[in-house]
Amino acid sequence: MSVVDNKTVDGVALTDDKKGIILLITDHLEWKDEYQHLIMLQAKINAYISFLEEKQYKDIYQDMSIMYGIIEIHFLHCLTKNAEKFLHSVNNQLNELGIKIQYSVSQGDQL
Repeated sequence: MSVVDNKTVDGVALTDDKKGIILLITDHLEWKDEYQHLIMLQAKINAYISFLEEKQYKDIYQDMSIMYGIIEIHFLHCLTKNAEKFLHSVNNQLNELGIKIQYSVSQGDQL
């Protein structure tokens, strides 16, 4: 799955301290249509926020006491300035909910 499918969580894992949950987003899209790409990314992030808020992870980690969430995004292509601003803004808002966004860009497309 990937950023284009906002009905599926791409990957789920516990943090090393077992107090948090990591949700993976894989993003293979180029930024030619930046606006549409950001809309898809926003929809995927919103789905993950719902997943965390509704504690849907309890189906997998029944006996765990999850204290925080991390949305980890792996981009294939370098981000635009607007994408970086978007992620920074979203991260600031999510911090209040105990959710953090982390992201990286594939080694092959870094400047």
